[in-house]
Amino acid sequence: MHERVWSYVFVCGFLAVAAVETFVPLRSLRSSTPRRWLSNIGLYLSSLAAARLILQLSALALAFSMQATSRGLLNQLPLPFVVQFAVGLALVDLRAYTSHRLFHAVGLMWRVHQVHHSESELDLTTGFRFHPLETLVSQGLLLVTVVVSGPPPGAVAFNELIVVVLNLLHHANLRFPESADRVLRLVIVTPGMHRVHHSEAVPEQNANFGVVFSLWDRLFGTYRAGLTANPREARYGLAELPRGSELNAAQVLFLPFRRTPDPSPSKAECPQE
Repeated sequence: MHERVWSYVFVCGFLAVAAVETFVPLRSLRSSTPRRWLSNIGLYLSSLAAARLILQLSALALAFSMQATSRGLLNQLPLPFVVQFAVGLALVDLRAYTSHRLFHAVGLMWRVHQVHHSESELDLTTGFRFHPLETLVSQGLLLVTVVVSGPPPGAVAFNELIVVVLNLLHHANLRFPESADRVLRLVIVTPGMHRVHHSEAVPEQNANFGVVFSLWDRLFGTYRAGLTANPREARYGLAELPRGSELNAAQVLFLPFRRTPDPSPSKAECPQE
């Protein structure tokens, strides 16, 4: 049932965001859209296959198991369901913030995560552009979080559905109303906020690690309000790969293993709010 709902949300969200990107684009993209889409979707399918083959366990299934056996921190505490749900949702999202920040701070992890940042022209399929190794590590950390905290299955499922929609919006090449962005970012990570993170400028890459809630960046001092350059003129991606969006799926898969200096954003000073 959950997979069916997830599929509906994914397909409807993809089509809706793709339509807005087409008719209300933020900027004109120079790279080939078919090539970019084929490359990013190819990476996405590779990541899905790797996760299914190696982990063979979803976070939602694990959450149901933890609840049935009364294991995990939240299942041990006499808390109202609403509180369990809210805390569980927050913990799952904090895990996403933490793992994202680690992928920037640890050299070997950054070499894998740079696949995502190699996109020089953002569109909704940039949200698919993750190396299978990153997917395995992120999913593994999520499973550990579920085991330790024991969040309600509903919180895990709700988080997955929110991430599906936000992942498409965060990377989409669309004009998002600035007034709405300013209000929404008080609670959630907005497209304007996440676009800063994809800047070619290293100090800006080292900011705005949040996935759902903007609270974590504000709390841990990694929040940056906006790009230094105009969003329509800003340079995205990696300085050493100015045409990263033109790489095919095979080239991107081998990107972490190329012999180049490590450009990890962790070497830059964290931005101040």
